[in-house]
Amino acid sequence: MSPEKAEEKDAVRTDIFRMQAGNSRVHETKLQRMTSTGGLIDRYLFKECLRLFAGLCGLVLAILLIERLVRIVELVANSENGGVASFRMVIDLIPHYLQLAIPAALFLGMIIAIDRLSRSGELVTMLSAGLSLQRLSRPFFVLAALAAIVSLFISGFLQPMGRYDFRQTVHSIETQSFKAAFQEGRFVRFDNYTVWTDFRDFSGQTLGETFILEARPDGSERFMSAPSGKLLETGAGTFALQLEQGRGATLEAERDEANSSRDNLQFQTMIWPVTSEQAAFRPRGNDERELTLFELGDVSAYPGVRQDAATASLHDQLGRAALILILPLLAFPLGVNLGRKPRAGGIVFGIVTLLIVQKALEYGFQMAETGAVSGWAGTWPVVFLTAVAGIYFFSSTAGEPLLRWRRSGAVRNEGLVLSSGEQGK
Repeated sequence: MSPEKAEEKDAVRTDIFRMQAGNSRVHETKLQRMTSTGGLIDRYLFKECLRLFAGLCGLVLAILLIERLVRIVELVANSENGGVASFRMVIDLIPHYLQLAIPAALFLGMIIAIDRLSRSGELVTMLSAGLSLQRLSRPFFVLAALAAIVSLFISGFLQPMGRYDFRQTVHSIETQSFKAAFQEGRFVRFDNYTVWTDFRDFSGQTLGETFILEARPDGSERFMSAPSGKLLETGAGTFALQLEQGRGATLEAERDEANSSRDNLQFQTMIWPVTSEQAAFRPRGNDERELTLFELGDVSAYPGVRQDAATASLHDQLGRAALILILPLLAFPLGVNLGRKPRAGGIVFGIVTLLIVQKALEYGFQMAETGAVSGWAGTWPVVFLTAVAGIYFFSSTAGEPLLRWRRSGAVRNEGLVLSSGEQGK
């Protein structure tokens, strides 16, 4: 523990113990100062949770990106400027994975922060000074509100733009992949082609002895070889391979030694069109995942997007942001440990809870996207049930209804739920 953090903890404990030792008037005055807006306890709890949230968010984001980075490397392996392309693709993916990491990191960070306060005795000290769980939860709700705003901005604006840029980069790589595949002295395989050349000049256009094999969708194979060749860009992003003094053949899918089917040919000059990808990428708005939050309300300007899918996406984004506001209600019951034998497994139950809510949202979104239910019905019932469960468990743990923020200090914490090791003593 750093010296600054230790001093901050000691300051909180010292102030609370002084309040307990002093008269009631001094107690109330000191308590009001410490729990006022921006007070010492609020800042301390906010910083504790924020540290854990930032660390877990970075960890979850790194894990998700590493898995995707492997596929990105495979995609850019045969492209020109692969390092720049891969870096750009990773940047485009950050909003997508960050939107997934924020609720998970925030929820687990809250559980860990509350559990640490319980195990260290700080939570008991604060409660004995007359602070209720409702009052102590305010910094956590403030952090949840900030996280909800950031998450909604990411999912509603940054994520659609990043997804479109990612697809545009992939399109550019696939368009250039054939030209970049010809490397001196190496067999390179991409898509349904295997190519080889023993020489390529500095301009990248002139090739030496060249071989190319194409595996067709019907199972047949076509190959060509020539002592020299050229790579041509015929316009609109269409590439062609010009071979000189070569030969080739087409091998059918079903053949045997007795009855082989083979079309042989020899040629002086042959231009072989390889790809017909369009150089200019399409405009944004191919599906609802490329539309911003405001554009989802009316998709008449995007013919390829169905209104049902857009409405489902709109409610899904709003509902997920609302769920972040509910997370403190679920985190406190899982993190509070007030008995002599602290409970274990709060993090495990938290992960299971996240998975259940996530799968319920995914199922509801799929139903709403296909038009089986209305857009709001795929998301908001899950949000409502989660909120009801959170209010119930939080109130049970705190010993009083959630909305009753004002209570006398003498009876405020009488109904707190203790862990199994303390109950009945």
